[in-house]
Amino acid sequence: MAHKGVGASTTKFSQHFFPPPSSGETTSAIPAHTTNPFEQLAGADSMSESDLNAKFVELINHHNLIPGLKMTFCGNRPDPAMIDNDRQKVDSAIYLAGDAPADGAPHWADQLIPVEFKSAKGGALQDPFTDALGRVQPATQSILRTKNRGQIISYAEFLFAVQHRLAVFMLLVIGRRARFIRWDRSGSIVTTAFDYYVSWKFFVDLLGRIARSSPFALGLDPTARRLSPNDPLYMMMDEYGAVCEGDVDHRERFLAPHEVPKQPFVFAYVREAFQQSLDSNWPRYCVEVPDGDKRRKFLICKPRFRARGLAGRGTRGYVALDCDTKRFVWLKDAWRAHYVLVHCEGDILQQLKEAKVPRVPTLLCHGDIDDQATLTPDWWEEQNPTPNPYPTPFPSHFHAPSPAEVLAGPSSSASNKRKAPDDEHDTSAVPPPEGVASSQPPFREDSPLRRHKHYRLVEEEVALPLDEFQSGKQLIQVVRDCVLAHYHATMKAKLVHRDISSGNILIFPRILWVQDPDHPEKKRLQLKWTGLLADWEMAKSTDPQQQGQRQPERTGTWRYMSVALLSHLKANVEVCDEVESFFYIVLYHAVRYLESNLNGNTVANYIDGFFDQYGFDNDQYTCGDKKLSTIMTGKLANAKTKLVFAATGMNKVLEDILSWIQAHYIVMEYERTLQDTPSVSTATPSSVPRSSGRIRPPTPPPRPRTPPSPSPSPAFPAGDGFAFEDDIVNEAPFAHIHTAQPNPAPTAVQRALAGQVVTHDAMLQYLDGALKWDAAEWEHSESVGDRVPSAWRLERKMSAAALTVTSSKRQKLSDTVQSEPLFLQAALPAQPPKTPSRRSTMSSTISSDS
Repeated sequence: MAHKGVGASTTKFSQHFFPPPSSGETTSAIPAHTTNPFEQLAGADSMSESDLNAKFVELINHHNLIPGLKMTFCGNRPDPAMIDNDRQKVDSAIYLAGDAPADGAPHWADQLIPVEFKSAKGGALQDPFTDALGRVQPATQSILRTKNRGQIISYAEFLFAVQHRLAVFMLLVIGRRARFIRWDRSGSIVTTAFDYYVSWKFFVDLLGRIARSSPFALGLDPTARRLSPNDPLYMMMDEYGAVCEGDVDHRERFLAPHEVPKQPFVFAYVREAFQQSLDSNWPRYCVEVPDGDKRRKFLICKPRFRARGLAGRGTRGYVALDCDTKRFVWLKDAWRAHYVLVHCEGDILQQLKEAKVPRVPTLLCHGDIDDQATLTPDWWEEQNPTPNPYPTPFPSHFHAPSPAEVLAGPSSSASNKRKAPDDEHDTSAVPPPEGVASSQPPFREDSPLRRHKHYRLVEEEVALPLDEFQSGKQLIQVVRDCVLAHYHATMKAKLVHRDISSGNILIFPRILWVQDPDHPEKKRLQLKWTGLLADWEMAKSTDPQQQGQRQPERTGTWRYMSVALLSHLKANVEVCDEVESFFYIVLYHAVRYLESNLNGNTVANYIDGFFDQYGFDNDQYTCGDKKLSTIMTGKLANAKTKLVFAATGMNKVLEDILSWIQAHYIVMEYERTLQDTPSVSTATPSSVPRSSGRIRPPTPPPRPRTPPSPSPSPAFPAGDGFAFEDDIVNEAPFAHIHTAQPNPAPTAVQRALAGQVVTHDAMLQYLDGALKWDAAEWEHSESVGDRVPSAWRLERKMSAAALTVTSSKRQKLSDTVQSEPLFLQAALPAQPPKTPSRRSTMSSTISSDS
């Protein structure tokens, strides 16, 4: 969505974001210019990019056009890989004069305004935007333009990651023409191009206004204070990040009396994670989080988790230090969906706590950050007024496929299709929810831009990512705990999670009293790894009176969503869809981390084909072929080879639950057929409603078989050697032909299996039983580490869509797209399928986005 934006005139843009000084404000610091400071750039359209860059920077600084600030060339070398794995190099940037680097590196943490240069020798094809018909629009007719737009998007995205920003302003210079761009988490506002040589007075005046602007006006978050090395809070972070002998080892075991820690204690992995975040290349901050009527302060540095992508929630997760309690906590910084009836995640966690739902995070404090909200949607709606904010819920041509059509596969093959990180899913029009006046719509359904509001949440638990599990049995234990949490949430709090994904299933070590296996009459303390079902911000009430469309998007993580949701058989997430998602999580991690008959590249290809591929049908993304075929056949296989794990217990778990899901779709299709097809005995053609394209007319009775009519007299004499076709057919042997009956009724066994997916009961009981199987069932189930080879690459052609996220100036260390825990994957419009990543990148993740 980052490629979607709004055009603006230079006058409106400058007046709104950098207004002229008021009548009483002094401007003595701004030097007056009576001559054109860009005189030497009259021929800029014929200059190379490097020459243009060098001369432009020289003139800006020589004439002191931005007093107190300095423009510096920074395209010589990238920042260290510790801060930027992609090794990006923006051409130049504007810094505070005291922070301006001299080593030719970007120094992303210090940039105020990045500046990108392009040579005009390539003509208009260098410009990522076009001013056609007086409106600024992204230019898509050229791969070069698309690539250049992806490049500047990547720069803005990384500034949002390294700094704490409300918006990023950028200057784009192409020969003698320039544009200003303002990026936020909804999209971009782009000015029309202007000739800075001809309009030098306007440009100089605007640069002067920028020089006078506050950090807040330049897009920096005032609730996040940058810490200097001399700050006491900076030094406190070093103190509490140091190794402490009293920290508790988090390995699973029964605790000896001398190992029982005193409260409060810290797990060693938590302090280590905080220490690892104190990267000298990353800026340290003290951030504020609302706590009722007051604000609490937390110390953070490098995010443990960062959602990729510019537009969207942009979630970052930190192991933070509470300034008051000196305890380590989990801090989540995000731009939540800002719509009517969308609840804050903290409110949902409080609701879960009041309902006594187990295995969910413990809320400490949360709240919206001042009035920080994205502005781009407002600019779009102002330019695109609509007389009807609530169009019909579905277009007239809408057709929901049947489960049989889904299991038959999409009409457009999914074999080689993957979604680019900025792809958007289509959404149907939405009527106003109950209680909301139609004159004030909660959102514009036709708007391509989504509204976001800045939000922070602090939780007590600092957990481990799911891929840290040690064995297949432990994987089942953690998932079982999260199924239990989901069960209690639906039963007690009337909530469905709506984003069951591996990133939201966490491992949290707990010290629990358990039965002593050697002495059943006694209990012992055990350090046990338990599951924690996190990221509840997309949860929705199952109470019909509290339901209502809340935002114009479906939710979920692509690779773990049910076939029904991916194939548009339904719009709302139900328990059966969540149960199906739990199955996919177990399958994904078993294939990736447990020993099986698949080898390296085959493991990677299987994951890519099953979880990340997609189809495209009727202008909609649909479920990939491999997932569809697995559900249709009820068999886990790669090509013609059955997928077999070394641990027999894992084979049984996956095969049994898969049989439930297969039966569920068989029953779903049959019941839908009954609903769509009227009975022949009670319906006539005239009684069939004609307003619905989904009601099928009754099937006419078969015509009675009549004996063949006598052959006409031949027009030529007999005995000429020709035979009559009817005679040959009539002399053929007769056999009763059996034809397949469409949608046969499910068997009793299939209905019983399907019923086990509708609620949590069967899944919980089954996983509980699996954990009690003989030890032999779980032999050879130890995690063997990430089985995706480091050298594996997905072979695919580079498309224009892919170029939107690939910068020609990135010194890419790998072409492998990162896996889900490092990406924003909660809402489909911002959550496209991903290629598997190496475990080395995943192991640094403590929580996930949603």
